[in-house]
Amino acid sequence: MFTDIEKELVNALKEQLPHTYVLTADDLADIEESLQPTPAVHVIYNGYRVVGDRPDKTAAQVAMTWLTVVAVKNVRDRRGGSDARQDAVALTEKIAGKLLGHHVAGSVGPLALTNAPAPAGNNGFLYVPLAWSVETVLQRTD
Repeated sequence: MFTDIEKELVNALKEQLPHTYVLTADDLADIEESLQPTPAVHVIYNGYRVVGDRPDKTAAQVAMTWLTVVAVKNVRDRRGGSDARQDAVALTEKIAGKLLGHHVAGSVGPLALTNAPAPAGNNGFLYVPLAWSVETVLQRTD
């Protein structure tokens, strides 16, 4: 189920952003920051929390959190970062426009925007995370 959700998010973003790299944690594992492609969106699983379960404990409803992290590089205004922020905002708005309320196969409801980590920057790169919550049911299969 986890990989199915990841694939669906990746496919939705690739459809919406044809000129942007859409990368998973596996894609990024062997790439040095200075060599990573940009502009990009990184799709990263960020854990879950249990929101309910059956009394017999054979199923649990969980809210998974997924991050879509916009990664841009723009060194024109390296000190102030305004050019990189402008690039990141444009991508962030496209992602929100595509994923807000998006229904993921197997989920209990649509994707919902949730609290995200703060943006970060390094060496001309700017990373702006959006966090998404999606609820699904995990159940015993025997």
